[in-house]
Amino acid sequence: MPDLKLDLELLQQLKDDLEAIRSEFKDADDFSDDVADATGHDQLGSHVTDFAHKWNDKRKSMTEAVEDLQKSIAAISDGFTQVDAGLAKALQDAAPDNAKIPATPQPPAGYPGGGEGSAQ
Repeated sequence: MPDLKLDLELLQQLKDDLEAIRSEFKDADDFSDDVADATGHDQLGSHVTDFAHKWNDKRKSMTEAVEDLQKSIAAISDGFTQVDAGLAKALQDAAPDNAKIPATPQPPAGYPGGGEGSAQ
């Protein structure tokens, strides 16, 4: 049976990146207003503001999609973390007293954070 490997740090980075995108979308109107003011030209500033504000509906839809994706990533990460902890506990409980495994499983050698000779 093949091993299932999930990089929880990568999932956390993805959640953080999605949060940055969500924040940019939410702040886009304020940013466009600042840019419009910085142009120093009323007509050009008006075009900048109009363009940004016309994207509001699309940006709202995209923001909702990003938020949904964030929730899905969080559910995957939380689910795998819980399953991993449950399986580790079951193995610990089933092991004879003289063969108890560490309470916090460590990655094997050759994996980031693994034992001696691990890839860093």
